[in-house]
Amino acid sequence: MVGDPVFYYGYVIEGLAFWPGTKHQYPWYDAIAMGVQMMVFTYLLGRTDHNGRTVVEVWADAKTKSRLHAALLSIMAFIVIGHAVYLSVFAPHLVTKLMGLVTVGPTEQLFPGIPNQPL
Repeated sequence: MVGDPVFYYGYVIEGLAFWPGTKHQYPWYDAIAMGVQMMVFTYLLGRTDHNGRTVVEVWADAKTKSRLHAALLSIMAFIVIGHAVYLSVFAPHLVTKLMGLVTVGPTEQLFPGIPNQPL
């Protein structure tokens, strides 16, 4: 049906979520992590010098002698930084799940005909 939710958080960490134990539970730590991730990318892409170059482009220009090498190094740096920031956001989720700390979940079935995720 149109307007039906396509995603629910199956389990969250006790005490760190809005509306825990309901199908509308939302982990506030997830919102903070995504906010930090967006702040890093906003800074890296939005902070420019008087020539309009980003922080990474200035760094890449200082490390190389040609524009082509600087462009390639800048692209690689953004990819590496992107992966590092994403890992820093994803790793705590994985660690808490593996440690068994993600234990609060809804008692009702989230989607009709589909079993909820196991712990």
